[in-house]
Amino acid sequence: MAPSHVTILGAGLTGLTAAYRLISSPLLPSSTRITLVDSSRHIGGWVDSTRHAVGFKGQDGEMIEGELVLEGGPRSIRPRGSRGAPNMLRLIRDVGLEEAILPIPLSHPAAKNRYILDPLSSPSPIAIRLSPFAKKPAVLNQALPSILTEPFRRRNSPPETEKDESIHDFLTRRFNPATARLASAMMHGIYAASTTELSAQSVLRGVYDGEREYGSVIVGAFRKSRTTKARKAKEDDMKEWNELGLLGKMRESWSMYGLRGGMGTLTNKLENEIRRRGVEIRSGEAVSSIKPNPGNDVEIKTTSDTFKTSHVISTLPPLTLSHLLPASSTLPHLDVNPHTSLYVVSLVYAIPPTRIHPDGFGYLLPRTPASHNPYGILGCVFDSTALPSVDDQALEGKITKLTIMMGGPYWSVYEPNVHRPVDDDEAIEMATSHIQGVFPALKNIQSLLAISRSHQNAIPTYLPGHQQRLRGIHRAIKHGPWNGKLSLAGNGYGGVGVNDCVFSAEEAVKGIIDGNQVTGLERWADQ
Repeated sequence: MAPSHVTILGAGLTGLTAAYRLISSPLLPSSTRITLVDSSRHIGGWVDSTRHAVGFKGQDGEMIEGELVLEGGPRSIRPRGSRGAPNMLRLIRDVGLEEAILPIPLSHPAAKNRYILDPLSSPSPIAIRLSPFAKKPAVLNQALPSILTEPFRRRNSPPETEKDESIHDFLTRRFNPATARLASAMMHGIYAASTTELSAQSVLRGVYDGEREYGSVIVGAFRKSRTTKARKAKEDDMKEWNELGLLGKMRESWSMYGLRGGMGTLTNKLENEIRRRGVEIRSGEAVSSIKPNPGNDVEIKTTSDTFKTSHVISTLPPLTLSHLLPASSTLPHLDVNPHTSLYVVSLVYAIPPTRIHPDGFGYLLPRTPASHNPYGILGCVFDSTALPSVDDQALEGKITKLTIMMGGPYWSVYEPNVHRPVDDDEAIEMATSHIQGVFPALKNIQSLLAISRSHQNAIPTYLPGHQQRLRGIHRAIKHGPWNGKLSLAGNGYGGVGVNDCVFSAEEAVKGIIDGNQVTGLERWADQ
């Protein structure tokens, strides 16, 4: 039986998607109330697209004016590689934003050129290329021999009693320390976290499971791709893409895509749609406690009200949720995983990008001692070439937009910790100093625009044993005092990407509409 009142905690992309799919479903009784609660006045969570009017004189002295978009959070979307990829594209289509899609084809420089900046060996970014004749980052040269010989290395998997390990330990065990260091660059870009802390089983998923089963990463990946289970998953995936018709076919030629006006175009549209259809949005209203009652409802207390609801979808960070639960109905493991914090600094220069940086998406830094990375830089996105056409046409090719990420493990895990900016101004100074060192053409050049955003406890770090803990939470919700009245969704559980967030929201909603007791963690129930 469908609930009479669903309350969603958190108005980020996950919460907005859940509200939209609930209110749009013809299978949900029209009498069902839907409430969305968020402590912030800002709707959209970590999605933070802002528009800025700029004006400057071009190289020929002509006045150039227009609006540009700066992203404080996610900016690009992958059209493959995760279970939520079709869900995201379908969501964009369903809310009427198909015309806002900005595809980046596989042939585009942003798709082909990804760089590593390794201060231990080079002051400049070097493209990641596997051609034997291409110049490569030193850390890639150090890793390649162990990658090529890995299938011939004897099995050295931990005992079956040890279900998980860190990515660093896993890659060092099967390859070499250089491979683990190379992977740290990728993890800086996705999780802003250290490979010494991230769970190999949760983050590398099938790769880790294949090695445990077959004794080799490469052999395991090859053999698992040919199993009946893998073929069935591929068929199911293609079925979902085929249901999208021409759009599903077109995305096959894309490396990634963005949205005109930024990711905020999607969250703004979702907010407008759910408001129009009658979802109650309580922004700027923090939840202080949620408690399951012995009957069929849940009591929610906020800073301004107390009300009852029949089902809760929490998209809050697990640690935040743990502080809202009374001792009588607490859930295990919610406070285990830490969350990483970082600064995101956007710098805009009134100079064509061709005069500043190589053509491509951007660069990432592998784990680097503080002596060679004093600002704790994680990476840099070349926004002006990574996602062209986001800004006004008048600015195309005439400005350089750069986004610098700093902090994460450099503030918390890596020893010695680097200095943490005390405010936005210092973060901008540090990012500017770094960029001027990497691209000397920017020395003594004043930025047209500089915006800094501090993201506190933004991205979860899945510690080893994460999947086993998710099973424990699933059982506690299903069989404990919650009795299926609580569903969990969002990046705290099964993936930090925007596709993962949309997928988790839609899976929870599907179960609720079907009248099931859905925890949101069913994927891990039987693993």
